[in-house]
Amino acid sequence: MGLFDDINPKFQELEDGRYIVRIEDYRREKTVHNMTPIRWDLKLMNESPLILPTKFSHIQTDAGFQILMRELKNLGYAKPASARECEEILSDLKGSIVEVSVFTTNKYQDYREVRFLRKLY
Repeated sequence: MGLFDDINPKFQELEDGRYIVRIEDYRREKTVHNMTPIRWDLKLMNESPLILPTKFSHIQTDAGFQILMRELKNLGYAKPASARECEEILSDLKGSIVEVSVFTTNKYQDYREVRFLRKLY
């Protein structure tokens, strides 16, 4: 075993582009900055050994909240009228097959984003 074998998967992320994934689950996970974004569990729908970057929805910021609202609209949902309705929509998305866009932003050096584009099933 090599000294750096444990970080080998970090070199195997997908290239920027569009991919088909299944939404396995979501959860609120506390960060080191005491924020609790949504962390999405997405499964790539092909046999590629490459790794999909982790998708977060930073709903505690205005910009992050608006991004999630746009993504829900892309997936065919009306804007939720309450936190409870939002949770119901997110729960309904479990098991859905969706198209995502993976891209590297210029705002942060090598920061990778995953965005929901459309629901396929």
